[in-house]
Amino acid sequence: MKKALAVTLGAALSLTMLAGCGDGDDKKNEKNTDTTISGVQTSATVMAGEEFDALAGVTAHDEEDGDLTSKINVEAVGLTFTDGKTTPTEASEYVGYEIIYTVTDSNGATATEYCTLYVKQAAAELENVFTSDFTAITPDDADKHWWDFNNDGADATATLKQGAYVVDVTDLKGVNDDKLMLTRSFADLGAGEYEFVVWASSSVATKINMNALLDGEDNWDLKNLGGGKYNEEVGTTVKAISHKFTLDKDNAKILFRICLGGGDRPNAFSFAVEKIAIYKTTGVEKQTDLYKKDSFDDLAGLAVSNAGDGSALTVGYDSAEKAAKIDVTSYNTSGGVWSVAAKLPLTGATVEKGATYGYEIVVKATNAHAATSEIIVAPVDNGEVEGRAFNNTHVIGAGETTIRSTFTANFNAEAPAIHFQIGKHDADTMTSNVILIKSVRFYKIEGDKKIDRVAQDKFILFGQDSSNKTNAKYPYNMFNGSDDGVGVPGIGTAYIENGKLVYKIHEGSVVGGQNKLVIGYWDNPINLPANAYYVVSIKIKSSASIGFDVCLHDMNYGGDEWDDGLLYRRAHWQNDAIQIGTTETTVEFTTDIVPGASKCELILEFGSSEINAIEGDVIIEISEIKIGVRNLVG
Repeated sequence: MKKALAVTLGAALSLTMLAGCGDGDDKKNEKNTDTTISGVQTSATVMAGEEFDALAGVTAHDEEDGDLTSKINVEAVGLTFTDGKTTPTEASEYVGYEIIYTVTDSNGATATEYCTLYVKQAAAELENVFTSDFTAITPDDADKHWWDFNNDGADATATLKQGAYVVDVTDLKGVNDDKLMLTRSFADLGAGEYEFVVWASSSVATKINMNALLDGEDNWDLKNLGGGKYNEEVGTTVKAISHKFTLDKDNAKILFRICLGGGDRPNAFSFAVEKIAIYKTTGVEKQTDLYKKDSFDDLAGLAVSNAGDGSALTVGYDSAEKAAKIDVTSYNTSGGVWSVAAKLPLTGATVEKGATYGYEIVVKATNAHAATSEIIVAPVDNGEVEGRAFNNTHVIGAGETTIRSTFTANFNAEAPAIHFQIGKHDADTMTSNVILIKSVRFYKIEGDKKIDRVAQDKFILFGQDSSNKTNAKYPYNMFNGSDDGVGVPGIGTAYIENGKLVYKIHEGSVVGGQNKLVIGYWDNPINLPANAYYVVSIKIKSSASIGFDVCLHDMNYGGDEWDDGLLYRRAHWQNDAIQIGTTETTVEFTTDIVPGASKCELILEFGSSEINAIEGDVIIEISEIKIGVRNLVG
């Protein structure tokens, strides 16, 4: 009996245990329906100082747990929530605060939603802190930079106007070259090689003489250093005219002359000097070739790559030209110059960090790379661990072009290569091209040779080189690539006329920073307050349809922090730039919040392929510049 009962009880217990196990497995395998959060806006906007209810209209529901609205949690970096409500005091009008909504069900599953909260400045009034002043400027004698006008017999006057030192000749009266000239003396010039450069033009084609004379010498052969430059043609387009000479003694006094007289000159003309520079070269330089190909017998390892955005290109060998060949049958439809590239290994060469190198490359293009007018050349490590260092922009046209540059290496490269970026901008019309690489020279530069600029005289009546250097009424300046040296693209001048700030570009550059107009600089900044954002407005037009870039740069930042100092900047690519034309337009933009007081410069960069391709001057006219602030509350 007991045995039978025990068996019966055991069986019952076993069934109970099995039943229990079965229930557990079924529950474990049940599907947990996802919790849903409803009513969350993708974005919302409030004014600084106003309350925002993040939970207004927001609910949560779970199939198993039912209504979970009370379980919703909200949080955001920089904001504090109480019962889902927050009162932001710091504006974030353009970046916004990311609000995260989460709710967890009884099974441990979590649902998440997001909302970007934009907080606008509460202050309604815009306070103008800078308004342009384009009233006429009276030249100071110092603005002539000690260049004297010497006239003995001609009907002529010399004045500073339109950013230049202008000699207006109404009747030359046949005077000799040294009877009508501009001169300046420099004392205590040391021994070395010199270059005397004048950027000038004339209303009517004429000729000038240039020379440098050693004071204290009666013998003309000893006095006339380097023989001078005679009967140099000057036309209606501004160009650089150069005279080189060697000085073999220290503590010398030199008289520099620009002579306008002479029997074969026109009787009447207007001669304008926009810039004069004197350079001194000292030391020696040794160039050691590390890679040199005067011609190619094969591809030499040339390879191409592209981003696959519509481009098609191959490499080949042109036996007739003895050149490596890049054949672009179709260009990229988007992506800019960075989409299409070619790389030529500098076999056998190495690059040492801190050392100086140079390259000379002869290329020949079937079609001018004129739509972008640029080719980026960057010596890089084949491994590209350090990325593309030493970027340089070069212009190539139809036919043969020599591109050259020097650089100081900022990393070691065991397998360097010449890297060509040859894609095009979206707006370009060029559809194909063949670029031949005919010769390459890559060399190391050693020695102590250096070129110092002894003087640079610009004749604009504002900016760092003028008597208005610190005049807050005229915080205007300009920079052109030619300021860095002869042959560097970018020539232009700036002046105030008829209540407008005028920037006349004689020669454009494909690089924006080489045709640049600046409002504010270290000696004469635009001072803007802290804890505010800035609103910039520019009324502008141009003699041609062009694009330009603009940024408001906080000069408290610089060097590696340059990007942090850009309060606002349009993309550098031409198709993203601000477009202007012959009808005046107003360009306006607003910066992000700036926490600290700022010493700012407003930079307008006009360099581009389209300006580079325009024949004749491009005249930019600005009738108004305003900078206002909206201060944060609290």
